[in-house]
Amino acid sequence: MLIITFGLILFFSSSQSESLFRPNLPLGEYRLVIDKVYQCETTKNHPIKFNVYLSKKTSSITELKGNATFLIPLDDTLTIDFNFASWGSTGGWVPNSLIIKTKKACSNVKHLGGNAWFNFIESFNVPTDKCPIPAGTYITSGIDKKKLEDMNYPKIYFYGKYKAVLRYKNLKNEVVCCVVVEIKLIRPWETPI
Repeated sequence: MLIITFGLILFFSSSQSESLFRPNLPLGEYRLVIDKVYQCETTKNHPIKFNVYLSKKTSSITELKGNATFLIPLDDTLTIDFNFASWGSTGGWVPNSLIIKTKKACSNVKHLGGNAWFNFIESFNVPTDKCPIPAGTYITSGIDKKKLEDMNYPKIYFYGKYKAVLRYKNLKNEVVCCVVVEIKLIRPWETPI
């Protein structure tokens, strides 16, 4: 009886020989999960506004809905200032995890946005996917947030929770748009909570 039990244990353990190596390292390739999108300075009347929000369509699909209002064109005369804050080990946001400051805002956002740029442009019915984006109000009935996660950011980074503050500035260094996106970078095999 002992030999039969041992034989069955050996058989079942060898039949599940697919050994998955899933290291618990602090950084590596990641999946990007968008948690929140909102304006960071709601009391200011900026010439570029993203009035967007996340809406649950089904249990597995969350959409970005809302509108984008451009009183001025989004062009390469603007500069862009990304400041990523990481969630601290004792709680609270710790700024300056990653800083990107660059000129030619439209071209650089298009490059960094990758496929997400084209999905955003198409969903918001913007007349062109080239820079500059003309002034106007662009409305979307909804775009799956997973389509906005395919960007040209570094493919390897530290896992965790981040808050990206995106500011567009004009030639006078005045903020013309301010948006916050809260994200999680998770391991490829993990599921979002």
